[in-house]
Amino acid sequence: MPQPSEDVSTMDTCEADYNQVLQESQNVLRQCFKEYALDETFLTFNGGKDCTVLLDIVIELLKDIHQTDSAELIKVMYIRTGSPFRELEEFVQQIEQHFGIKLVVTEGDMKESLARILEEDKRLKVCLMGTRRTDPYSQDMNFMQETDANWPKLMRVSPLLNWNYHQIWSYIRERNVPYCSLYDQGYTSIGSRLNTWPNPSLAYKDSSGRISYLPAWKLEDGSLERQGRGTKPTLNLKSLANGHESNVQIEDGVTNGTK
Repeated sequence: MPQPSEDVSTMDTCEADYNQVLQESQNVLRQCFKEYALDETFLTFNGGKDCTVLLDIVIELLKDIHQTDSAELIKVMYIRTGSPFRELEEFVQQIEQHFGIKLVVTEGDMKESLARILEEDKRLKVCLMGTRRTDPYSQDMNFMQETDANWPKLMRVSPLLNWNYHQIWSYIRERNVPYCSLYDQGYTSIGSRLNTWPNPSLAYKDSSGRISYLPAWKLEDGSLERQGRGTKPTLNLKSLANGHESNVQIEDGVTNGTK
């Protein structure tokens, strides 16, 4: 499990300062825990960096509120997508060991998984999510907002809405929060093996002439976070391939064709 200790000098200091948004997130969570009991609340976890930060914040806050060292104060649901990465599955097991919790595993897309979760535990009313405004369809969300009419009825609580990409990585690296090893291989946003690739903005040519990728926290432009999601990206390697322009398609994190 990666535990980086290098400095964060590549990040813009202002963009990476998370203290204000951390306090905001803690306030949102405190309000949530005032309005709803813990047995009415659960956290959705998919192994990504955002929900890992949320999990760390929630556990530390609950320990402080309840004055306990136990992390098993809230139900944490791991929603496994189809065709998951092996590294992500391994990370989920490591998360259990790191935090001293046991994840409840369910499979399927988010909508059907939430319906199944509510059917199995009818006490649940609130779902904590690691959504940020830069996520699809999330720009105008509120911190606490009910699900749409065609979704299972829940109060969605999204404490990380106002965090940016660099603040997430600053929190992870400064506080030694564990993260999936895929982020060290150039992945910046992780879905399934069918729709996720290393971010082409992090590609470089190493000393052996092979295309490699910088770690996710080296991405300078946070707006390019999802550049490796969706269809397979094509690399334009004009500046990497000895000055000769080459288009290279990424195959499972390795280049196919010109190095």
